[in-house]
Amino acid sequence: MKSFLKLIFLPLLSVGLFIFVYINNIQPKLGLDLQGGVSVILTAEEGTDPELIEQAVEIMRTRISAFGEVQEPEISISGENSVLVQLPGLTDQEKAIEAVGTTGLLTFRPVLNSSLITLDDNPDTDSYLLSLSDGFPIIYHLGPAELTGNDIDDALAVYPQNEWIVQLVLKDTSEQKFTDLTKKLAKLMGEQRRLAIVLDGQVISAPGIAMDVNPEIGITGGTAAISMGNSDQGESANNLAVILRYGALPVAFERSSIQKVSATLGENTLSLGLQAGFVGLIIVSLFLLFYYRLSGIIAILGLGSFGALFYSVIALLGEYQGYTLTLAGIAGVIVSIGLTADSYIVIFEKLKDELKVGRSFNFAAEKAVTEAWNTILVADFVSIIASVILYILAIGPIRGFALTLGLATVFDLFYTRMFIRNAVPLFGNITDNPRSYFPLTKKDIENV
Repeated sequence: MKSFLKLIFLPLLSVGLFIFVYINNIQPKLGLDLQGGVSVILTAEEGTDPELIEQAVEIMRTRISAFGEVQEPEISISGENSVLVQLPGLTDQEKAIEAVGTTGLLTFRPVLNSSLITLDDNPDTDSYLLSLSDGFPIIYHLGPAELTGNDIDDALAVYPQNEWIVQLVLKDTSEQKFTDLTKKLAKLMGEQRRLAIVLDGQVISAPGIAMDVNPEIGITGGTAAISMGNSDQGESANNLAVILRYGALPVAFERSSIQKVSATLGENTLSLGLQAGFVGLIIVSLFLLFYYRLSGIIAILGLGSFGALFYSVIALLGEYQGYTLTLAGIAGVIVSIGLTADSYIVIFEKLKDELKVGRSFNFAAEKAVTEAWNTILVADFVSIIASVILYILAIGPIRGFALTLGLATVFDLFYTRMFIRNAVPLFGNITDNPRSYFPLTKKDIENV
């Protein structure tokens, strides 16, 4: 009875989990290469402090999560000074790329003058920066920065009066600095009454201080607004608010490469991957059934239960842990089919050898599963170590391959220990004729 309970435990578990994920419509989350999206490699300057890159990665993750439409983005450090950004399932890829890679360095600088022509830039004194906010290029002659993005506590895109603006809330410690700056500008006239708001070297807005602002009081309350117009239905305003809300990147990045995968191509890749796995499973099952006969039925039942359990676990990991299945992960699944079939073959071949020397079927079955377990344990232990090392050292889709292969290996150990070792002796109750299990000749079993 104890052996029978061990035999049915894993099949019942796999069926139960499969029914659970099916009823709750839980499906594996697909990665970039299977559902489309964008992959970007951002590179910082050589010699950049690794801690700054780590800080930048955390800010990128916070920014992209604010968009909501990105399913399980993967942002990781690659090499010494590069960041790999993978954003699956995006409908607006360019918006997300800009949100992730934009440095977001915000400064507030007094305007000294403006011109429609390009002036010489002297970095040792003042700055001459471009603005396109008015529909035509203007070069602003700006003084040194008086405030930066670090002085901002919050930013929100709002649409109060037929125009999108980004409402800024300054930190308590910066309110007085802003008030003093507006008091100084309120005493001036013309272009010098403007306060330029500069993002990553470009003037995005240069509002003037209202004429009714008292030069002795300035603007109080710790708030400021950036006018963004109404040309893109608030997308630029929302993007800027996200960037300012979560802070500037501590280091500037350049886009080293951009790879965009269409949803159609991802679907085709997924279809081909599933077809390859399905065909492989059929071929393995037919071979096991043809060569091992009744033993092959044990293997097919075990592989079917294994597949149901594996699918359910991958789906649950995607639902509750954010794991995304990539093409490399599907490759790991396909490899796991052969890995699991190997365990059955090791036991069956050992059983065949025991039967050839004239042992009874029940004794041969017990001896075969016991001795084969040691071989399978060592082989699977090596695969698990390799999977763990690969998962730790690799990045991107390769980690998906390592995870699926490692999970399959762990499941294989359980199926070997609980299912196969109890199923083989149990099938001996049906018939103990060795030729029902193997293509043995009369000479092979003449001493049985």
